[in-house]
Amino acid sequence: MNTNHLSKVDLNLLKSLRALLEERHVGRAALKMNVTQSAMSHTLSRLRSAFNDPLFIRNAKGLEPTSRALELSGKLRFILSEIDILLTPKTLDLAQAHAHFRIQTHDFIVASYLSKAFIAINAEAPNVIFDVQILDKRAYQKLDDAKLDMIIGAGLEANPRFMQKRLIDEALVCLLDKQNPVLNNWNPEAIFRYPHIKSSLLDDQDDPIFQYGKSAGLPQRKIGLYAETLNLQLALLPNTKLIAFLPQSIARHGNQLYGLTIKACPFTLPALTIRGVWHERHQNDQLHKWIRDKISDAFVDIK
Repeated sequence: MNTNHLSKVDLNLLKSLRALLEERHVGRAALKMNVTQSAMSHTLSRLRSAFNDPLFIRNAKGLEPTSRALELSGKLRFILSEIDILLTPKTLDLAQAHAHFRIQTHDFIVASYLSKAFIAINAEAPNVIFDVQILDKRAYQKLDDAKLDMIIGAGLEANPRFMQKRLIDEALVCLLDKQNPVLNNWNPEAIFRYPHIKSSLLDDQDDPIFQYGKSAGLPQRKIGLYAETLNLQLALLPNTKLIAFLPQSIARHGNQLYGLTIKACPFTLPALTIRGVWHERHQNDQLHKWIRDKISDAFVDIK
């Protein structure tokens, strides 16, 4: 049988041939395969056609294999054994697992969540090395090209080519110096009279603060300083009149590190959804899934 005939043979057909070789009897082979005797007889006809050989000669005791069938017997045991190995789920040995796991994300996500996840992963899988990069506009293409293993970001839109999981919804809060005079008159109008820090990567159409001010008819938002990433904003707030609008987790860092004041925004802002995104090629990879689960666990408790 050459490769042109491979489509004629399925796995059950080969298993039936093995049963016939072992039992040398159509009825006993049928019982072994849990099929009727007539079904096994039909299978034998298909096998004869596929291998272009009688395979078995009937005698008083049942079936006598031809020389071709005997030749196939040893190869068949090897082939079916290899298929069993191929289909047996691989055991994940974390201590021996090696990987260079590339992630693009935001710096505040690293500070608030991923640093904790990396410590937990390293404790069980010390040979998994992370390559952490700031999220850029080519992230999806890099994921497609196998140059990234995962994207973890805020506001990522669904893409049918990729798998994704919502990790957390973060509330946006205001962060400012404890002496900022706007605290004496905390309302939307006052907030829009003071300068804000804004991410230089955020367009007005995607900026919920800009959109609120526009819909509420408030004065145009004052930008006192631009910072590319959210984590950069923390060190720029002390001793200023600037106001930052940040996810609650990173605002806590600002309070702990610089004594900054966290205030609930006096107008409603949408929550910031953080998602993990990966290529479908990794969906069933055991190590990739284990890393994804450990990362997801880090978003459960943000205290």
